Amino acid sequence: MRVRDSLEYLSEATRHAIMAEQTNRFAAADDRELSARLCDQEFLERVWAEASDIERSVMKRFVLKSTGGFFSKRSWERETASDHRRMTVGLTRLRRLGIILTVRKMWSEIGYVMPQEIREHLTRQVLPEPSRAFVSPSKTLPYYITAGRGIQLDLFGLLAFIRDNQVPVTQKGTIHRRLSARMAAMLSFSDEHCANLRLPPLDQEDREGLALTVVLDIAMRLGLIHVEDRRLALRLREVRHWMTQSPPDRWNEMFEAVTQQYLPHGPWWEAFSLSMRQVPLEQWCSLELQLRMLEEAGFSLPDEADKQVAGQWLHLLTGLGWIQLGMDDDGQVYWRWISLPRLTAEEGWYIDPAGEITIPPLVPLRHIWEISRFCTLHFEGALIRGYLQPKELQSFLASGRSEEQVVELLRAACVHPLPEALLEAIGQWAKDARQIQLEPYYRVRTAHPGFLEEWRGIPDFQPYLTLVISPTDFLISLSQKEQLVHLLRRYGYEPQVLADSPANGSQEQVDAGVNAPVGWFVVQRPWDGYAVENTFPDPLEGMGEVAALPKMWTQHFQSYHPQSLRDLLKRASELELEVELQMAGGDKLRGQPTEVLVESGYWTVALSGERGKARHRLDDIARVRIVVPDYLYEGV
Repeated sequence: MRVRDSLEYLSEATRHAIMAEQTNRFAAADDRELSARLCDQEFLERVWAEASDIERSVMKRFVLKSTGGFFSKRSWERETASDHRRMTVGLTRLRRLGIILTVRKMWSEIGYVMPQEIREHLTRQVLPEPSRAFVSPSKTLPYYITAGRGIQLDLFGLLAFIRDNQVPVTQKGTIHRRLSARMAAMLSFSDEHCANLRLPPLDQEDREGLALTVVLDIAMRLGLIHVEDRRLALRLREVRHWMTQSPPDRWNEMFEAVTQQYLPHGPWWEAFSLSMRQVPLEQWCSLELQLRMLEEAGFSLPDEADKQVAGQWLHLLTGLGWIQLGMDDDGQVYWRWISLPRLTAEEGWYIDPAGEITIPPLVPLRHIWEISRFCTLHFEGALIRGYLQPKELQSFLASGRSEEQVVELLRAACVHPLPEALLEAIGQWAKDARQIQLEPYYRVRTAHPGFLEEWRGIPDFQPYLTLVISPTDFLISLSQKEQLVHLLRRYGYEPQVLADSPANGSQEQVDAGVNAPVGWFVVQRPWDGYAVENTFPDPLEGMGEVAALPKMWTQHFQSYHPQSLRDLLKRASELELEVELQMAGGDKLRGQPTEVLVESGYWTVALSGERGKARHRLDDIARVRIVVPDYLYEGV
């Protein structure tokens, strides 16, 4: 859960209360919104540096022990059973600062969550310096799984296929085997790359064809496709935005989607993923050293964690074309980021006279998308080859495009002038395509022939009367519509302009109102069903019973009536608080009462302290005081 999404559930009053608490604690007075402050690295560093010991202990628990920064109330109580009161105080203070938020299920089950940006920053505080895992291999490191050409190219091919073909979806939410086989064959991301994915419901999926399922899910989570009328359809506005994004922005968006969906659950998994993000491009890293650093930071790792990371995460990233894997002679695994998907430099393509287009890896996707409408593409690793053929180009022209548009699209990213032979071929193909044409026009219908007879005598109307089809009707081109409407109104007419039918509207307009889909399938998470609760906790929350103790018991070291003494010691035992005693002989003791009972006719108290556990008669106690720890005194 991200900061901005979390804060949307909080009222304005709650946000102001949190910001006031931050100002009081850290003098964080500025005009920024709460979301901006909680994402600010400088502010979070100050929180970490100036936090009390118990606050820092709570933050470490959320970093080292929680999955996705989430604890249910029950799991939090189990986690802090040995020091629950102290941890509860720290939790309350962090909730008042907005570092941790309260969440609740509809049936009132409570939990606590630390938003993603905060958790990632605090994780960096406990992780060792990432450069400790950097290595410089002396030779090329082989690996038994081949890397994919890049998920952005696999997605491109998938989107083009859905654009150009009908892809029905069955009632079970699957694609027919014949079509799925064709689509899977287009991908460089293979079943081998995702064979070890074990998150539910993927653990129940057939391993064959899983790669296509994953790529479809990524496309849907990016908002590029959706199911409409039981078939796959593009969301053209989102596709265009995705194509025009800068490579780093597009990569970040895809990595975030993949991490949210496919990173196995567990705090050490999240820390490992974050440690990967700290590694520069093309820098080799030792997997063994990275895992050892996680253990040093306090994360609990399972046996054979290296095999789990390689099989369930690194192989996936390799198939997406994001990392390169290597293995040395001892079987140790190494990895590095591939820089190509994130490079901002742009290249152009090359076209030979025969119409073959060589498209280097850094040509912007938006240009390739445009020519893919009339050009057959073949992927050769990160390189793409295009082939101009009469059939595809004539089909493109038949959809209402012109020869000039084709030439302009080819020139848009070409590094050299288009060959004359190619221009001649395009001209001939265009000429052949125009033998039969369907062109869109507006039909203007008048009530009686008198209108046309009158307008023929007015020079302003002459350009619009070239296609008269009856005494009352004539045709105008699409570009003339607005001009004619304006002219008629200037002459005192008020034309009735009928709206275009939905069938004639663009697909972009049709799908603009379609809600962004969730995904091809849903991975189950521990925090599903919880929503942020609009609450600002009282500073005494969780320790109200301590605050309700009589001041005499906590602030005065004195003697008591036997009954009052028994009540005081029993209450201290119930609240797990220490007491300070002075015995009749003058000795002073300190410890936690564990039980108060009659033994051999005398009231006694069992006291657990630094010297161990001992039992004392209440008659021998001269003075007593309940000791409230310093961390509880604030606000009591």
